[in-house]
Amino acid sequence: MKRLAVIALAAGTAAALTGCEKPNPGVTVFSGTNSERTQALCWSADPAQSVQAQGCAGDILQKAVDGGDVPTITVVPGDVVGISVDPVVADNGWIPVVGDQALSETPITTTYFRFTFPEAVASPEGGFEMQVKAAGENANELRGIWLFRLATRA
Repeated sequence: MKRLAVIALAAGTAAALTGCEKPNPGVTVFSGTNSERTQALCWSADPAQSVQAQGCAGDILQKAVDGGDVPTITVVPGDVVGISVDPVVADNGWIPVVGDQALSETPITTTYFRFTFPEAVASPEGGFEMQVKAAGENANELRGIWLFRLATRA
């Protein structure tokens, strides 16, 4: 009887786990001793379907910015900022964008990228918005997006 109960419990657990959705992939940004990791604000599990087609990218980004719910990294001008993405993000490539400046001309297909934060740039109040944009099957399509804020300190 015990054995039957164990088998039933195992089968029930397996069935429950298959109903769970995988969390959106994550991105970690770090500089010095500061780091923040967050899941995608908007993500398409199907690389052939863009988040623009789902209609979620613009609305979600605006709500995050308006609500102040953006992970913030404190950076020192002249220091290195590192970005680490989950492997699924690198599948079709991704591009970091600070303000409106893309930090790469072509999609990055590795899970790590770093750049030196410029020294001679005036920081806007609240810091710089940084987006990490994952490409879909078509490089012009957006598969996912993450939002961070880079706040400078002297």
